[in-house]
Amino acid sequence: MNKFRISDYKIQLSFLYYQGRLLMKKMKLNFNQNLFKKHNISGPRYTSYPTAPNFHDDISDKDRSLALTRSNHSGNNLSLYFHIPFCHSLCYFCGCTMKVTRNQELVQKYLSSLYKEISLTSESIDPTRNVTQIHFGGGTPNFLTPEQILDIGAFIRSKFTLSDSAEISCEIDPRTFSKEHAESLVTIGVNRVSIGVQDFNSEVQEKINRINPFSMVNEVVSQLKSMGIKEINFDLIYGLPGQTVNSFDATLDKMISLHPSRLAIYNFAYVPWLKPHQKLIREEELPSPETKLSLLQLMIEKLTNAGYEYIGMDHFAKMDDSLTIAQKNGTLYRNFQGYSTQKDTDLFGFGLTSISQFGHAYFQNNKEFKEYYQALDNNELPLSKGLIMTDSDRQIYSIIMGLMCNLELNYNTVSTQIGVDFEKTFAKELTEIHEEFAYDGLVNFTEKGIEITNTGRLYIRNIAMKFDKYLQTDKSLYSKTV
Repeated sequence: MNKFRISDYKIQLSFLYYQGRLLMKKMKLNFNQNLFKKHNISGPRYTSYPTAPNFHDDISDKDRSLALTRSNHSGNNLSLYFHIPFCHSLCYFCGCTMKVTRNQELVQKYLSSLYKEISLTSESIDPTRNVTQIHFGGGTPNFLTPEQILDIGAFIRSKFTLSDSAEISCEIDPRTFSKEHAESLVTIGVNRVSIGVQDFNSEVQEKINRINPFSMVNEVVSQLKSMGIKEINFDLIYGLPGQTVNSFDATLDKMISLHPSRLAIYNFAYVPWLKPHQKLIREEELPSPETKLSLLQLMIEKLTNAGYEYIGMDHFAKMDDSLTIAQKNGTLYRNFQGYSTQKDTDLFGFGLTSISQFGHAYFQNNKEFKEYYQALDNNELPLSKGLIMTDSDRQIYSIIMGLMCNLELNYNTVSTQIGVDFEKTFAKELTEIHEEFAYDGLVNFTEKGIEITNTGRLYIRNIAMKFDKYLQTDKSLYSKTV
């Protein structure tokens, strides 16, 4: 094949592009099985760049201190993440860092260490910086008692300056959620809740060991709304054992009837070599690749017809939701919780395995309780690994996040952002994108840049991978891109 020349191609397509642009926007997504088989490979989700598998342990407290100084000088607002790793029972699909326990003494020990980490970190952060976003994740944050929730909320406010308009969100498991939990969340200022549903079909729930019937979730939603928490998200998974198109269609109908603000519907990553407990799921009961594509098609068509905007990958939001608004005004970005609304914030993660991103660097906490406790017992931060971004990393970060969030790259805008001529510097990558994706209708090249087509949204991770300089050859580290 002759080497693609971007300038020639722009001239050839200019007229056709401007004639066809409106038609392209109205096209439905192409769920062609051949495209799916060709492009459904393993790859990163790009909640960061470089991605977490590239973090290394050759990172020091001095590196963190320098990054923190840069962070304070930036004056950026703060986003805080708190990891509560405990669960009452094991969900067989789970890929999170968690521990099943009923031991409250263990929980209290963890909280004591978490408070110490919060104190050590907050001492070094400029107190004039506002916290505009907080997220409690897990594990199961409502594993904590209502009293413990009140305590951690008060402690955070004693160490940081919270904006009056801060988004404070919390993941919950409806199976162990009570009215008292709801009251505690309201008291500490939680204004958005993400409910882990996964699927409403009883047979699927049995196969994944997570029984939360529709009636239970409906009651929790009613309870939250009655107390003033109106912004409610649902987390679901497609590709679970026993799922069929008909059963998932019924799940989506029930979910839509509850009018959530957002939905995150993840592709099940079956990785028993990384998460041994997934061996409890019988591989032969997983939907075939063809069925998974049909499930994906079903959820996109059904949700968009129900008035939800397809943000990208696995996220949907109502037209008036802040996530949709952020995408339209260019302030959408990705972090380790997925798509988020506040682009210019520095992320500080607390707790086991949490990741922070600030001062052009990433820092990850210890993954094991023993090491986490030991560091804090020694009045040290539980730093395990991380990465200092190079100038090249920062350039590619802007490119990949532009693709993932805005679904386009404007040559002039990107050149200004990264400080080099984008077309010249990344001519090889643009050539590969054209040769592998343009002819399949996944990308449009224009005079101004490249646009991801409607169908291309399904394969956005594949396209972003073309810019990744660290891409691991060990594909077992990643889930399938579709």
